[in-house]
This record gives sequence, structure tokens and C-alpha cells, in this order.
Amino acid sequence: MNNSAVFSVFVTCFLLLSGCSQLATDSESSAKPSTRILKVGISTNSPPMAFRSKGEIVGLEAELARGLADFSGKQLKFIPLKWQDQIPSLLTGKTDIIMSAMTMTRARQYRIDFCKPYMATGQISLVHRSQANKFSNGLASLLNQTVKVGTVKGTTGDLLIEKNKAKGKRHQFISSRKAVQSLLDHDIDAFVYDLPGNLYYGSIYAEKGLVPILQPMTREQIAWAVRKEDTRLLQTANNFLATCQQNGSLKKMIEHWVPFYKNLYNR
Repeated sequence: MNNSAVFSVFVTCFLLLSGCSQLATDSESSAKPSTRILKVGISTNSPPMAFRSKGEIVGLEAELARGLADFSGKQLKFIPLKWQDQIPSLLTGKTDIIMSAMTMTRARQYRIDFCKPYMATGQISLVHRSQANKFSNGLASLLNQTVKVGTVKGTTGDLLIEKNKAKGKRHQFISSRKAVQSLLDHDIDAFVYDLPGNLYYGSIYAEKGLVPILQPMTREQIAWAVRKEDTRLLQTANNFLATCQQNGSLKKMIEHWVPFYKNLYNR
């Protein structure tokens, strides 16, 4: 099956839009001063979802965070964190919500509550164009022990390769940018990462010969996360998503930051 056919099938489940329609309650808008700040945990090393540009935190998650703060009548405060510190910081109260392209997993659901998922994605690989045919079969193409695969430590892509690649080298990086640079330097053969991220890098480095393999190796749901006892913020976030779904702004934001989605809609 070619890449276009794969995505024609996959597109039917790309976006998961919230269906809840209840708006924020009056009690939320009259919160005590101590609760007037929305502390958002964000990892700024995953464009186009969250990254820094000219000193400012931008990306799809950043735009959504600003919208949620306005919706809830709170002042936004970004708390930049390393990926592995996101859940511990949430549990200790350093942050109120994780808005950093986090994949819903059963293991994480034991510790935190997820809001309604707002986007479906999956793991794909980024490779050199000259080797695209070699890796066209997705995960199976990466399992050869001679293939050097790069991942970002602690991500679902990292866990996918750890679980399935019994032999061969797996190179873990602290950021997607470092992994992509290693790929450009030919130190690794493929970089496994989430679909929006590798589509982004594929467009940025197209002239340098990098291309994404449009063969999803997993199907995942992206959502925000809150502490289990914070039912008010959970409801508010779900209400915000419902509003964005109803007025079409969620679709527009996703298409702005991940332009490839617009092409999928128009098929």
C-alpha cells in the first residue's frame, strides 16, 4: 500500500474533537485570588506543538493554553519543564495542567486524569530520502539489527522501539532537535517521533533530504492532564474544547500549526 493510500485510511480518525457543550460556571469566574493563575506545564522542545521562537513560547499547545486561560478567566503562567518532570510537577502542585502534546496511556491514567482528547496521532519515522524505500514498511523496517534508530527519551516513540527492537542500536536523545541533527549527520538511520513533529521536521529539512515515512506505527490520542482531585479544572478544560469544536477554532488552530491536516480535510 502506498503512502497516500495509508493516509486516506488513517485520516478518518485523525481529529478527535470534544463533544461536551456545557460552558464554564459562574463559580469559576469568581475564583479566589490564589486560584487566578493557571500554571501550565509545557516542554518547549517539540515543534510544532510547543517550542520557542524569538524568546516566546509558541505552537499549537501554547495557543490552546492561552485560549484556556482566557476562557477560565485566569492569568496564564507557563512552567517550562523537561518532559520527564511533567507528571511529578503536576502531582506536587508546581503546575495545574499539562499541555504538552501528551499521549494518553493506561500507565499514566493510574496517576493523573486526562481531559477529552483533542487530536489523534501516531508514531512515524523520519529518514533520508535516499533510504525512503528501505523504511517504507513502518515498524518492521526498523527492527533489523543493523538499523540505528533514534528516539526522544521517555516518549511513546521511545517506548515503542524499546519494546519491539530486541536487537540493534537505539539512540536516545533529550530533544527532538538533537535527534534530527544526528539524522542529518548520518549518525542514526531513522528518527521515530510523533506524526506532527516529524511532518514539521520533514518540511523544514526537505531541502536537506529528510522525509517522513507516512506509515503510522501506532494510533494515539493527545490530551491534557490534571490532578485526579481537580475535577473543576478538568470540566473547564473539557468545556473549552467543546466551545472550540463548536465554533471551528480548534480545527483552524490545528491546520495553522500542522498544515498537512488541511490537505487531508480537502481529500
